[in-house]
Amino acid sequence: MAAVEMTADVPMSPQQMWDQVSDLSDLGDWLVMHEGWRSELPDELGEGTQVVGVARAKGLRNRVTWTVTKWDPPHEVTMSGSGKGGAKYAVSLTVRPTEEGSTLGLRLELGGRALFGPVGAAAARAVKGDVQKSLKNFVELYG
Repeated sequence: MAAVEMTADVPMSPQQMWDQVSDLSDLGDWLVMHEGWRSELPDELGEGTQVVGVARAKGLRNRVTWTVTKWDPPHEVTMSGSGKGGAKYAVSLTVRPTEEGSTLGLRLELGGRALFGPVGAAAARAVKGDVQKSLKNFVELYG
């Protein structure tokens, strides 16, 4: 899988950051690649929780079934997804304390037959700007 990983320092407590990161209902407000949910969101999240949403990258949309694969409050949530055409996705959000607040980590992975090899690397480069914009959006909304 091709991957892009970046971080942003945010002047907020780790718990405040976690509260925002783990609230899936607000994910589309700042995560550029998330267009919206197509299923009900559960009251509580945990490993194995599944939700259906629409992922968007560079104008391409795909309906994705997401599964929470790691749930480690208040530090990390990771979701893997399977979309139409064999597309594979993974999103990891991490929260780390710093002296001035917290660091938000965002890792996006893209894969599947269509994104194998050099095409996948090109796709990762193409969505790097979306990852940067997502982190900027988070800081502007909540920082």
